[in-house]
Amino acid sequence: MQLGFMNNPRNDPLAEARWAAVHGFECLDLTIEHPAAGPEQLEPAAIRAVLDEAGMTVVGHTAWYLPFQSPIERVRRAAVEEVAAQLPIFASVGAQVVNVHIGRAASILGEDATVELNGRSFAELAELAAPYGIRIMAEHPPDREVPLETICAILAADARLGFHLDVGHAYVARLDLAEVLATLGERLCHVHLSDNRGRNDDHMPIGAGYIDWPAALGLLKACGYDGTITLEVFDQDDHTFLLASARKVREWWAAAGVWGHSPQENPQ
Repeated sequence: MQLGFMNNPRNDPLAEARWAAVHGFECLDLTIEHPAAGPEQLEPAAIRAVLDEAGMTVVGHTAWYLPFQSPIERVRRAAVEEVAAQLPIFASVGAQVVNVHIGRAASILGEDATVELNGRSFAELAELAAPYGIRIMAEHPPDREVPLETICAILAADARLGFHLDVGHAYVARLDLAEVLATLGERLCHVHLSDNRGRNDDHMPIGAGYIDWPAALGLLKACGYDGTITLEVFDQDDHTFLLASARKVREWWAAAGVWGHSPQENPQ
């Protein structure tokens, strides 16, 4: 496992990369987002130098609000083109996987539109990313109206697409983690961890919510995953809770065996 840190897009991304290196993270989850980490605000060569010196890997993260599911073709295309413009930046810092976020289409269009529009956008990006040696991976939302079947149907749009698991999102959406991993484990590229109480994507510290983390990490380890895992914990600038979360995850990961159950049911 390589434990990752995501830069806060409100802060200087180079300073964030340096902080992650100093505090022993093995991976930078580089998100290109405004207000302070837009494409024109990054210093890719400087970030790459920090990562190389620390021996850190990097994964790419794009803005969660890009409208890949828009039925207005010019809007949908603009979302695709924005990520396409970021691919050279991600490649220059060494990213081999870049995420995109599944969005729900307007309900008036029907659920099939969520599959078709996201799938079309992501397949286009998979083609555009290939020359850079980058794999596009789809991250599922914290939405009970986007079940595992829908996620699978979107990924079926292009065999090159990977799966980005967010355990906090899965808990809110009431996805069975064991079923998700059994179905999509072979396409799993990256994982996000944060806690919540089963109703909203709160990005709480690990152990502060209701998720059974020893079970969840045991399931991840049992499926053979040993890649990058980002702590998407939002706390104050000193990152006290983030660092505490990192200690817990490392301890639980080291001790993880094979649990015979999936995480506890969400409260009603």
